[in-house]
Amino acid sequence: MAALRRWLPLAVIGAVVVACGAGSGETPTPTATAVPPTATAPGDEPLRWGYNPLQATGEHDSQALYNPLPLGYRIETVLSGLDRPTQLAAIPDGRLLVTEQAGTVRVVQDGRLLDEPFFAVDVYLPQLDGTVELGLVGIAIDPEFDEQPYVYLSYAADNPRRTVIARVRDEGGRGVDLEEILSWEAAPICCHIGGGMTFAPDGTLFIGAGDHGMPNVAQDPTQPPGSILRINRDGSIPPDNPFGGPVYAYGLRNPYDVAIDPETGRIFAGENGFFGQDAVVEIKAGANYGWLVPASRVAEEEIEDPLIFYHNSYGMAGMEFYSSDVLSELQGRLFFCQFNSGGAVRELELLPNGAVGRDAIRAPGCTTGIATGADGFLYFLNYVEGTLSRIARAEE
Repeated sequence: MAALRRWLPLAVIGAVVVACGAGSGETPTPTATAVPPTATAPGDEPLRWGYNPLQATGEHDSQALYNPLPLGYRIETVLSGLDRPTQLAAIPDGRLLVTEQAGTVRVVQDGRLLDEPFFAVDVYLPQLDGTVELGLVGIAIDPEFDEQPYVYLSYAADNPRRTVIARVRDEGGRGVDLEEILSWEAAPICCHIGGGMTFAPDGTLFIGAGDHGMPNVAQDPTQPPGSILRINRDGSIPPDNPFGGPVYAYGLRNPYDVAIDPETGRIFAGENGFFGQDAVVEIKAGANYGWLVPASRVAEEEIEDPLIFYHNSYGMAGMEFYSSDVLSELQGRLFFCQFNSGGAVRELELLPNGAVGRDAIRAPGCTTGIATGADGFLYFLNYVEGTLSRIARAEE
């Protein structure tokens, strides 16, 4: 039997941010109303990366440049007809699995969307006016799929209301035997569930967990919300986790996805700030990324700096470190989807010193999920249009 870890309901300290802010599952032009989550005395405003994290910085980023693909590469739409697709993952046999927010896992095989789904799970997805980021939001494939044919899912569940990491076993091309391996009895009203997952080279599973609308809890490394989680395949806790539980790093608002360089082991996540202040962060064991702390409690120098910081709200979504040699000129680059402004595939060039070089748009239309297929092409989703597209070689 796999180990099941369940966490107690969370106490909310102070008022909460009811705004959904930038991030997964938003409409391209979101609106939000904010309630400050903590009462601070004059001169005791929270600081994060040099700014008050509860308000816009008042500055703007330079417009991202469009970097055309190399000669011989092309952008193509693979298929349409998906219902609010959130994430995707590639099985070694060539199938792509796509999660739809309402709870269905769809199968793409040989460029065709199969009628029969891989699996369907009951999810909590309220019909609210405006932004909703719940439902089925994450998927990952076991790195030893041929021997352990598990598919991992992240979703909001009801009765009782909770956030769940579960797995199903592939049997004859369909998922069977749903098994919850980690859950915590908290689910946000609308937003900040995160949910992106990826396996590390050592076989542990990393998961982005949003603050569930409880920003103060993000500063508690004993609670999952507002953290990057790390668990074993069966839900048990790796003995070298820094806090003795599933939390690997904390102080995050809404990390929608996680990406890992298989060669160096560097871990990256996209962080969605409050009215801007988005960032790509490098995840380090035990690190605090500063959401949400009063200046009197945590010194600014104790907060881990971002790899790259944005003043604007881009809606940091799916993330992928591209390591295949099929699209050789993209190898070693970090890609993420930006939900806002119609969506785009953003490319970050990582320099030998660990910093970011070029930051450019490589393709339009990526809003939620991005992943490398078994064919080595880079696939991405458009939540609004319900499409799957890819960057491929022109001769294919």
